[in-house]
Amino acid sequence: MLSLVKENKATRTRQVQFRMDPDKVKRLLAAIAYDDNMHSMADLFNKAADEYLKKQEENGGKGNGK
Repeated sequence: MLSLVKENKATRTRQVQFRMDPDKVKRLLAAIAYDDNMHSMADLFNKAADEYLKKQEENGGKGNGK
């Protein structure tokens, strides 16, 4: 008997799409391939987002420091 578990949409990760210069994508993928701490573009962008949000919180949420 197959039992399906209903997915909780509130906690599901979201997919994001954006455009980036092809050369930059190529360079990032090459860098990730040789980085033991990074496994995918998603890992890279999640880490960058965490660091950005942490910096914003440290600045009291005030813009980008300008």
